Amino acid sequence: MQKNILYLVDDYLLYYSKGINKIIKYKLTNKALKNGKIANVKLFISSYKNFIKEDNINNSLFGDAITIIINPSYTKVDIEVLKNIFIGLNYRKVNIINEMKLYKLNNSNAYLNYNNTYAFLSYLDYYKEKHSLLITYDLFTDEDIIKLINKKLKKRNIYTFGNNEKIFDLIEKIEVKSSNIGYVFSNKDTFLIDETKKND
Repeated sequence: MQKNILYLVDDYLLYYSKGINKIIKYKLTNKALKNGKIANVKLFISSYKNFIKEDNINNSLFGDAITIIINPSYTKVDIEVLKNIFIGLNYRKVNIINEMKLYKLNNSNAYLNYNNTYAFLSYLDYYKEKHSLLITYDLFTDEDIIKLINKKLKKRNIYTFGNNEKIFDLIEKIEVKSSNIGYVFSNKDTFLIDETKKND
């Protein structure tokens, strides 16, 4: 049985399969996703089937296993819908992993998943409770993100990843305008899939 990893972000998917041993980036149909979630089931299924066909992704007759990385905003209903969609796409086993489980959170750091249409700021509070804030760019600007970080975090290492081209500019502004220090992972575009591969 072949193992596969999927991550949905902005308007595309990142897909890794041990069989092809590479990460594929595929643009989905417009409006199929919103903030890393499936927004239109029919559009998503149609687009995903095109992806399988165009990239020659083989799903065995008896179905493969797939691990889907989800962001912290997913509800139980979102997860059930996601599982049902992929079972319908002939995956025998659908594993779900919340991206926060891939973080090494502590009281001296935070993680910023910084994409083109949204971001997530994840951190532990004083009582070691986990928090993750969805930041959408139709409501927030980069300056708002910096203000939010300043309000929530002091003297933290901000580990940053994602596909937004302004990622290094944002980190520079965070360091100038706050007491926090920013770091960008060298594998910023594929960080979540790379971390999932290590745990697989």
